[in-house]
Amino acid sequence: MKRIYLLFIALLSGFVAARAQSTEDYTVEVSATVSESPVQITLNWKLLTVDAPTYQIFKKSATATAWGSAIATLPSTVGSFIDTNVIIDSAYEYFIYASGVVSGSSLISTGYCYAGIRRPAIHNRGIMLVLVDSTFLDSCSAGINTVMQDLSGDGWQLIRHDFGRTATDVTIKAAITADYTAHANVNAALILGHLAVPYSGGFDNVSNPPDGHVPQHDGAWPADIYYSCITTGWTDVSVNNSLASFSANWNIPGDGKWDQIYIPTPAKIQIGRVDFYNMPAFGTTEVTMMNSYLNRDHIYKMDSLYMRHRAVLHDDFGAFSGEAFAANAWRNFAPLLTKDSTTVVPANTIITTLQGATYQWAYGCGGGSFTSAGGIGNTSDWATGPVNGIFNMFFGSYFADWNVQNSFLRAPLCASTPALTNCWAGRPNWFFHHMALGYNIGFSALLSQNNGGSLYQPGGYGNQFIHVALMGDPSLRTDYVQPVSNLTVTPVLHDGANLNWTASADTNVIGYYVYRADSAYGYFARLNTTMLPATTLTFHDTTGHFGLKYYMVRPVKLQATPSGRYYNLGIGVTDTAYVTYSVLSVASNTPSVQLNVFPNPASNYIDVTINTGQAVNANIYITTITGERLLPVVKELNQGSNEYRLNIGSLSPGIYSVVVEYGDKKEVKKWIKM
Repeated sequence: MKRIYLLFIALLSGFVAARAQSTEDYTVEVSATVSESPVQITLNWKLLTVDAPTYQIFKKSATATAWGSAIATLPSTVGSFIDTNVIIDSAYEYFIYASGVVSGSSLISTGYCYAGIRRPAIHNRGIMLVLVDSTFLDSCSAGINTVMQDLSGDGWQLIRHDFGRTATDVTIKAAITADYTAHANVNAALILGHLAVPYSGGFDNVSNPPDGHVPQHDGAWPADIYYSCITTGWTDVSVNNSLASFSANWNIPGDGKWDQIYIPTPAKIQIGRVDFYNMPAFGTTEVTMMNSYLNRDHIYKMDSLYMRHRAVLHDDFGAFSGEAFAANAWRNFAPLLTKDSTTVVPANTIITTLQGATYQWAYGCGGGSFTSAGGIGNTSDWATGPVNGIFNMFFGSYFADWNVQNSFLRAPLCASTPALTNCWAGRPNWFFHHMALGYNIGFSALLSQNNGGSLYQPGGYGNQFIHVALMGDPSLRTDYVQPVSNLTVTPVLHDGANLNWTASADTNVIGYYVYRADSAYGYFARLNTTMLPATTLTFHDTTGHFGLKYYMVRPVKLQATPSGRYYNLGIGVTDTAYVTYSVLSVASNTPSVQLNVFPNPASNYIDVTINTGQAVNANIYITTITGERLLPVVKELNQGSNEYRLNIGSLSPGIYSVVVEYGDKKEVKKWIKM
């Protein structure tokens, strides 16, 4: 049984006496610089000054589920570490654990960084379910279609479902589960509108509500994560609690609200919700706010929005007996923006600061209500002007219970340009460092929801509770590239098609990739395995099958961040043509297959991603440098992206290859076992 923390007990023992200075002291603010000659990654962090800690450095792949042993232990005077056991075209996750003793009390600070020299581009991100409130089918159709085009252009395959507001959470969950079962790569869902809000929980004085208000906030809380936990485990038979001050939180057997406090199984799908229901403080309609959000979501993804890579912070809680809620800001902002990019502002000025200047990230915390946070402001304050923070984190009592009138958690998204996401970061803590190298915010949300407190420390009170939710589009990333324009596809009789486009306006673009699909929102297979140079603005597609084809062109930029560099793809622009090919080309029924292995090098696991233009049976195995076959398996590959994890912990260090055989062809990728 999980341990239930009492509300005001520090999550890590011994913090209270020694650490009453600054919330910043609870974190190791780490970023990275990278070099290709020599090949190395250098971690840099701000030295802690309140004690004399020992810094332990841990390293793993992004998908590994354990850190293993420390790769280095450094004294309190050292604020950097050079890792030479790295290769170009890969990325590594680092964890710095700082521990010391002051006045007999243990002190622990943590920091994370996902660093790479040239992390490979993410061409395909899996399937995104688009769940649309039918209220907006006509009034917001253009905006919804644009967002779907942008999602497709960012490598997502799309499956759309339209639901009326009377549809229950069980009905919506059944559709999600059916898609998840039918397809191997359903990774995310975007909820547009006020679709059914699941409620779950039996919070009481034994298992405190996440904000600690017993009994006023007992019972059930909104739980969109219900949609993400695919397998069974949700019940409505045992909780009987009507002590809360608000009837929406009452939970009795058979009322349609679930019993669970903790997620019964790990969440599988990234969930984000864009919901403007019952927000009269903004003096406009849901339709107007939805269209505004969809428009600025598109503008941001086109890299057409002026925005500075910096953060603003107000902390009205301080150390708070060691919980240090604002550590969510310091810990995340360093690898995303550098340790010197955060502006701390006085109480009740963060909203006006965001209205007067641009910040990519914002964090604020203070004692709250459904519609306010102490030292931050009220819901009505967000309605007075633009909110120039793209990614927002706010924390305080009550407003994680967001399905209420004039919800403070949903308020930033209701404002005019350009706020796009918000979350309740503090109970538990959130971890966004992967976004520095191209991961989307939904990945960070899912990681934070599933974190039990041992992989990413400190987890914070409420880790793996059902209330953890992301407001906004889960596909959003920190960096975008201006797309190409004027793409035209001209069919050539019996010889495919010619593509022509105008270059991206971004002068740092280094090349282009071309893709083709059989449907508007289906799987776009990459046609050029080698990136076209930036000076090449044409492409001739010569091999395929007759029919209507959807073509896409995406620009590529080697994006520099405080965590290294990665190949960043812009949103794809599409055009269509009915194409024909030579008889010889049509006769070939062997689909193209693209194989990627990550991480490389690896120690415990490798994730094998196989993209194929159509369903095919394949033999997958590992070979040694002497040709010995290991871990053979036969898989039926679905059209699109197929992902498999192979446990390679028992293999000896050395050079290996992953081999995928299909038809009369094979794909081979070398990798290194550390």
